[in-house]
Amino acid sequence: MSKILKVVGASWLQTKISSYVLGILGVLAILALFVGQIERIQEDGNYAATVFYSEKTGYRIEYWGQSNELAEISKGVARAYFRMDIDTTGWSLLEVETDGSYPDEIQAYAAGIVEGALTWYLIHTHLENTIRAKCENTPLEKQCNKLKDALDKSVDTWKSYAAERSSSDPYWHHVSLHYTQINGINTGWRYGVERSMSEYDTDISDLYWLNSVAEVTELQHKLNISLDDSIDLLPDVSSAFLRIVNDTAEDGTPTKNLYLAHNAAGRYTTMTRILKRYKLNYHLTSKDTNLVPGTFVDFSGYPGSITSQDEFYIIKGKNHEMAAAGTALRNFNNEIWKEVNITEQVPIGPRITAANHLASNVSSWGHILANSNSGTGSKQWLIVDYTKFNSLHEYKPRDHPTGHERNEIVTERSVENNVQHTVYHMNNGHAKGLVELIEQVPGVTHAADISDTFLEQGYWATYGLPFFKNIAEKTHVGKMEALHGNMFSETESPRAVIFKRGFKNATSLESIIKLMRQNNMTALYRTSNETNEAKACENDLECVVAENGYWAVVGVRGDIVNKHKQPYGVIDTKIICGTLNKPNLEFVAISGPPHTETQTNSTKLLINKGNLAPIYTKEFDNKPNINTIEIRDLVKHQQEEAEQETLELLNRDVVKPFEWSESQFANDTHRGLPDKWDFGPFRPNWSW
Repeated sequence: MSKILKVVGASWLQTKISSYVLGILGVLAILALFVGQIERIQEDGNYAATVFYSEKTGYRIEYWGQSNELAEISKGVARAYFRMDIDTTGWSLLEVETDGSYPDEIQAYAAGIVEGALTWYLIHTHLENTIRAKCENTPLEKQCNKLKDALDKSVDTWKSYAAERSSSDPYWHHVSLHYTQINGINTGWRYGVERSMSEYDTDISDLYWLNSVAEVTELQHKLNISLDDSIDLLPDVSSAFLRIVNDTAEDGTPTKNLYLAHNAAGRYTTMTRILKRYKLNYHLTSKDTNLVPGTFVDFSGYPGSITSQDEFYIIKGKNHEMAAAGTALRNFNNEIWKEVNITEQVPIGPRITAANHLASNVSSWGHILANSNSGTGSKQWLIVDYTKFNSLHEYKPRDHPTGHERNEIVTERSVENNVQHTVYHMNNGHAKGLVELIEQVPGVTHAADISDTFLEQGYWATYGLPFFKNIAEKTHVGKMEALHGNMFSETESPRAVIFKRGFKNATSLESIIKLMRQNNMTALYRTSNETNEAKACENDLECVVAENGYWAVVGVRGDIVNKHKQPYGVIDTKIICGTLNKPNLEFVAISGPPHTETQTNSTKLLINKGNLAPIYTKEFDNKPNINTIEIRDLVKHQQEEAEQETLELLNRDVVKPFEWSESQFANDTHRGLPDKWDFGPFRPNWSW
């Protein structure tokens, strides 16, 4: 019996100990879950990865997940982090850095791999919203394939041509790197899709298109296809604005700020936006040991594209800090479409890549862009050298003024396949190098140093209308002005007048944002009334031009016009600010179409004897026997009417944030995009 008791007692003790152990394990499990939950809560949204390379094993990618100390991420050949904040800020963020000890070709391919692997899903949704929505199983499919074939042929031509010259010519070396990086994105994109075990199509031809979006307008005319609509018959609605203002530093000393602002235009379905920083430690050629001037390039961009397509860049390196902002130029002269050629001349994307990497000043940036002009991506560019700002920030008249001479020197003229390409550079004898204006259309590039003019008048703006007379003549903008009025006038168009009148009040970041994102609703109401009173317009262009008072405002939105509504217009605003003797530029970006705030209430009228008599005497005269209660009710009624009138007046110029679900475009493909575009200024915080 006692033995049995001992056994029983031993069993009881063991059971008791086991219970304690199980209890402790349970507590530890709960703690583990709690700690895991804390860790999940603390995940920072930065997804990081590194691409390694060796001659034996080739390329290998390592994913690091989230919540890393970014500065400590292994460099390998290329490292990157990506955060998808489009639902909270309107932007995703991507930063890529390469190791300059590796050959440039390996750096470029690895940079592409790590970007494609991290952003593969956005590449997919962006394609679904844009190219595939337009082209797959639609009447435009054959035309889309014709464009893809042209892009494929161009890439094949220039990849091999540039690679053969990469060892000795810096320009061709960086054209070659452009295509190598795109190939890397394709590899990373495919790997990301396979790793996710998703069934998504990956086609490098789609990537070539994403990297050529800025060139489609000219290519469709060259190929005699139609992928866009009549909005291309108007001046482009993007704008750029350069402003120098006096300011006071924190210590009370006088200083100056130099602002460059830019509005991009596009379809709302394209608003899968990424702010990118490339820190690519490339060399002048594949055989050179000297780093390029532009090792850092920051830009507003899109998934899968290694250039902005908006054409907005911040370019930095050792003792080097420039910015570039491009606004599209339209061509209304059908005769010059024959001068567009992307197999005999280099497309604009690789030329921009080369200019950003190789240019050491504003003038050389323009010369590189002019090299082998394909006639695609026609733009007017403002190129600003912020390193010149400390020494050049005041207008100083020359000792011996010679008037407003405009001596234009032809620096290059070539004829290929019966097409003449001419490069003009304005030489007024006193180029300063702070600001360069470049205008490029098929067959012609025209550039001038406008530093003195800019400093003298305090601002410069571009808004889709040529400044140089020969560019305006070649593109028939003057003829369009004769037919349709000031909307096509470089000096008297609505946006020209807005900038001319508004620049004086644009003296801070906030006021420049207000200028760049303003909606002139009064003009919309006016043109609406005028259009309604006039005969019905007969075609799309007439309808749009009839609303020129609105279509030509700075912050235009095509979804709120009266005629030819479409989800197209200004889709962002970016602003750079440089301050005298300060090393870093401030950068702010706002995503989405411009909007204003709704006034929810108005000032109430106080009911008292002092304001009652003069307001309602007429009503009282009509009712000689009115009593006190009726007076009170009448006053209250009249007060409510007055408040409603005031509220309607305040909200007359209100523009609500664009909202897919509340718009007539709710059925347009917009996968992965926020429903409501109500975002404020965003400042990216770069790590490398």
